[in-house]
Amino acid sequence: MEKYIRLLIMKQFDSINFLLKFALVLYSLMLVGTLTSCSEDDDLINPLPPTLELDGRLPIDNNGYYRLELNDSSYQTIHTISGTVGNTLYWDEPMKVEWDSNLSWYLQDEFEVSTANPSSYVVDGKVMNVIGPVQTMVGDTLILTGTIREHLVSDTIKFILE
Repeated sequence: MEKYIRLLIMKQFDSINFLLKFALVLYSLMLVGTLTSCSEDDDLINPLPPTLELDGRLPIDNNGYYRLELNDSSYQTIHTISGTVGNTLYWDEPMKVEWDSNLSWYLQDEFEVSTANPSSYVVDGKVMNVIGPVQTMVGDTLILTGTIREHLVSDTIKFILE
């Protein structure tokens, strides 16, 4: 009987020993898997959002305002601004920039006209827009904001109209 009890106890130790070895191997595999799972491809899952930087393409004063001299020989002055959109490497969709201006004017006292085009698309990381302030706005400040709504990214520039 004593021999039978000793054999039973040895079998229990063998099964506990097996479980400990199995747990150790499983833990080692999980640790190796965790340490090797970080790679450069992880950035593809959460790419950086695009950036937007606008350029008024004019001289800037000490306060950071662009100075736009309005044309004396015509009612409306046309000026093109540009922008750079960064971090576009992982974004395949065409990016639309929506524009908002604080100034508008009335055509024939009937139709309200914004001083900026409403939207444009990013091409090769560049975006353009045309503003068109009129003579009655001399002395005003035109505030232009470009926004990529899909990514909640925007930038604002300001013009002193002279």
